[in-house]
Amino acid sequence: MFPDKFIHLGGDEVDFSCWKTSPRITEFMKQQNFTAYEKVEEYYMQQLVNIVQNNNNSYVVWQEVIDNNVRVNKDTIVHVWKGNEISYEAELLKVTKQGYRALLSSCWYLNFISYGVDWAKYYQCDPQSFPGTAAEKKLVLGGGPAMWGEYVDSTNLIPRLWPRASVPAERLWSNQNVNDTREAAIRLEEHRCRLLKRGFQVEPANGPGYCLVSWD
Repeated sequence: MFPDKFIHLGGDEVDFSCWKTSPRITEFMKQQNFTAYEKVEEYYMQQLVNIVQNNNNSYVVWQEVIDNNVRVNKDTIVHVWKGNEISYEAELLKVTKQGYRALLSSCWYLNFISYGVDWAKYYQCDPQSFPGTAAEKKLVLGGGPAMWGEYVDSTNLIPRLWPRASVPAERLWSNQNVNDTREAAIRLEEHRCRLLKRGFQVEPANGPGYCLVSWD
């Protein structure tokens, strides 16, 4: 069913309170001798993992799977997206200490907009900036921005996404010493003009500016 090499199995924001109202879940737990709903989650995720592995696919899960102490195979890739209850640096350390590979999205939620130049905070985020060993940091494969759709649809997707998504892209594909936002602003401005010339209706990133482009 899935020809792709990687499959994201999800696992975020599981509401145990919903399961507690289900007689079928309660009966299933009795049959399995489960005393905690985390064990139901573990059972479910492990079934998914087994299906995927039997088809020689690799898979990604959200960080809650590990946070809830679900036992999954060591080749699991953990997608870190939170940053409130626990910092993303602490979560990366926790994940990699257990030997899992990781991806980061916590600091690149592009659907959260604010007035003015809001991309600089994305540029300062570095997936390697957590207090792990060199071996643990190698387990962080990279990351990617997220764009959720509560206030985004086909009418504003392109201007909301670009050119802001270029910022985490440069962060992820550059050396750690490439981190000057003043220099990045020039490149971002040039890239916005490039996108406009190619016909993409993208938002200003740095405030008032000028692009040599026809608006017809």
